[in-house]
Amino acid sequence: MSSAKQPPFNPSALIIATILNAFFYALMEWIFFVTKPSALSLLSLFEKVRIFFVTGGTMALAALIVLFLLLLPSLFTRDKTQRRLAYLACLVPAFIAAVTALILFDNFTYTVFKFGIATSAGNWRIPYLIGFLLFLAWMTHRTHVRAYKRKKPASVPTFGLLAVSIIAILSVTLSSSNKVSVAGESTAATQKYPNILIIGGDGLSASYLSVYGYTRETTPFLEKLATESLMAENAFVNSSSTTGSTTSMLTGKHPVDVQVFRYPDTLTGDDSFEHLPAILKAHGYQTVEIGVHDYVDAGEQNLLDGFEIVNGRSFDEPTAKIIRSVLGNSPSSQFITTVLARAEERLLHIFFIRDMHNAIKEVDDPNARMTDEQRVQQIKDLLDQTDRPLFIFAHFMDTHGPHFSFSHHVFSTGETEKDWDREQYLDAILSFDGSVEQIYGYLEETGQLENTILVVYTDHGFMYTVNKRIPIIIRFPGQAHAGMRKNNLQVIDIPVTLLDYLGIEKPAWMSGASFLNSELSPTREIVSVIAGSPKKVKPPFFQIKSVVFIVCQKYYELNVQENKLTVNDLIGHTAPCEPESLPPQEEIRAEILDYLEQYGYDVSSLR
Repeated sequence: MSSAKQPPFNPSALIIATILNAFFYALMEWIFFVTKPSALSLLSLFEKVRIFFVTGGTMALAALIVLFLLLLPSLFTRDKTQRRLAYLACLVPAFIAAVTALILFDNFTYTVFKFGIATSAGNWRIPYLIGFLLFLAWMTHRTHVRAYKRKKPASVPTFGLLAVSIIAILSVTLSSSNKVSVAGESTAATQKYPNILIIGGDGLSASYLSVYGYTRETTPFLEKLATESLMAENAFVNSSSTTGSTTSMLTGKHPVDVQVFRYPDTLTGDDSFEHLPAILKAHGYQTVEIGVHDYVDAGEQNLLDGFEIVNGRSFDEPTAKIIRSVLGNSPSSQFITTVLARAEERLLHIFFIRDMHNAIKEVDDPNARMTDEQRVQQIKDLLDQTDRPLFIFAHFMDTHGPHFSFSHHVFSTGETEKDWDREQYLDAILSFDGSVEQIYGYLEETGQLENTILVVYTDHGFMYTVNKRIPIIIRFPGQAHAGMRKNNLQVIDIPVTLLDYLGIEKPAWMSGASFLNSELSPTREIVSVIAGSPKKVKPPFFQIKSVVFIVCQKYYELNVQENKLTVNDLIGHTAPCEPESLPPQEEIRAEILDYLEQYGYDVSSLR
């Protein structure tokens, strides 16, 4: 007796499965990011929905291209050979489904139980690996079975969904910024520039540094460095968070200008291309960022066409470049890049190819994060290897609270650690001072000291304060411009001052001012923003908790969430103005409201 005739191979079943799986994957990731603080938080509902369709459509189109390439051989064969080749094509929708399941499971366990792929190490990754492979095999088999059973052609709604996505992709492409340069052609061939090393210590308040008069010797080397450097006595940050402050440092713009107040805010539009590393790269510099994953990371902050190396990886990753070339510098391209990166890092981790970074643990746990000794070694290696002027932006973490890193107990006792232990903070400052000394010593030893600008600064004060003085110390080659600046300065003045020294014209979009050759106005207003809780992002002020204006020895803080103005003296300020030259608090309040209104915030609740 002959067997029943086998149903013909139906490629449309694979097409439908691929499209639906791609959109389901996009939907699950979209829901995850929409329901938590993310770069999507401030977007309109229309823009959020468009991002979903663009993401689903882009993934579906990319997957269909791979699917068709794998399907071609099976279309020219029959029977058993065709069935075997069809299995390869079935891997495409099955792989998307398996990745979706892996991400969903990881999101669930990490959200509910605080464990997941990022917390798994060693052989604990094996259960994830086995589960992924079993699910992939099962989905491949089920898809293969459907390909030989389903006889209906692809549904109109399915292809209609894909058509809508293609239209959305085109609309984003036509409206996206594809700007690629801010500084013009490289002048490296006609001018030799010095290296620039910016060393940022996390959370340094000047009031705890002996170089700024603290009675305990926490910074013996910085005291020596200060005698050779241009030093700011009264300097302040422009943001309370590391992400907001380092972004301002690199762009020379206020947080309100670029709408980056704290992680996970990102640069958008032209702001993504307007920054110091882009200018220096265009002038022949090799540009490197040594920061912290997520929080000090040019990729996460969407700082484009500037750094060549970011946190140990090449910034010009092919996938991200392809996506940006199609979608431009749009929220959709940022979201797709983020989603793909999340899948990539988890797959590489469970396959024992590359360890996944746990950004929160690397920041909060001194035993899990990269050490400052490793950062020093990276800087030394880069100095040895480069054949171009070198720009390094390095964020050091020994002084990051609430738990600090250090090698020796000098001020602390070694007893059980508590959060924000000030004695251990002093030991961490001493450790940071030692790191700067090592870098200085290596520059001197290798003959590069007088061809290097060395900048020491911080992202915010102790416990994220903005109304405390912070260090800014810049050593130029040959000890040029050494001296003291007493009038108020701010972090966004640093990039402008560096460009002034290099003889590169300050771009109109930088808000800071150069203090290279003279004091700035004593009554100049310094503006800083205190970011609110990421869980309380809502109109009318969204990420902003307080706006702080600093004038001479006074700070004026308007808490926009509570409509409360606080006015007080700055501790340790060394260049006070005459009281009659200070603006009255109502005048400053009105200025703060005008400042917010200028950037589109609704201040009616504060009047």
